[in-house]
Amino acid sequence: MSGRPRPTKSSIIKSGWGNRLMFQASYGLRMDPDDIEEGNLILEELLKSAIEEWEEEQRAAAASS
Repeated sequence: MSGRPRPTKSSIIKSGWGNRLMFQASYGLRMDPDDIEEGNLILEELLKSAIEEWEEEQRAAAASS
């Protein structure tokens, strides 16, 4: 099995942008309630994709052991 932990919203933000403010800014979003909600929707999609990739890594690692 891969030693990489399962992705989380926090791990995605930290590894890609460093912090939530930088994540929001990279999408042209502010730190107001409406933009944070939009940022959360983007983050949910990024998380889904990252989890799918992680699960595939887990399956590949299990198959090779």
